[in-house]
Amino acid sequence: MGLILGPAVLAWFAVFIYSLRLGYVLIYKNMSALTTVTTFAIGIIGLLAFMTYGYRHFVNNTSVWAFEIPSYFLFSKIAFIGVLSGFLLNYYINPENSSEFLSCLAFVLIFMFSAGVLASLGGHEAFLKEFDIKTTY
Repeated sequence: MGLILGPAVLAWFAVFIYSLRLGYVLIYKNMSALTTVTTFAIGIIGLLAFMTYGYRHFVNNTSVWAFEIPSYFLFSKIAFIGVLSGFLLNYYINPENSSEFLSCLAFVLIFMFSAGVLASLGGHEAFLKEFDIKTTY
């Protein structure tokens, strides 16, 4: 199973690094402090909302397959469509006269889903312990 999940994790990690680069570019544009803080706060709130939405599907289970939660997040259609729309939005922004809103929206979409996928992969063991969900192999 690692041959399938490993490359998917690496791909999401690459997308996360790209989102950090977009965040750095946003800060480098000398946007106002309020816009920068608001953008990053919305990204973090979206990350937490995505994780909560995903984990909510497994709360009532008594047991899950070992790779069910990582597979759910790694191959999430919602995350894929969100990141794809963020990439397309970032690709079609005209660099000379791009608006701050579109740049921030592209960053938030890409950051929210990529960081949400990686954070949910790291935290799924704690989730299983918290709700006393058994893992089957």
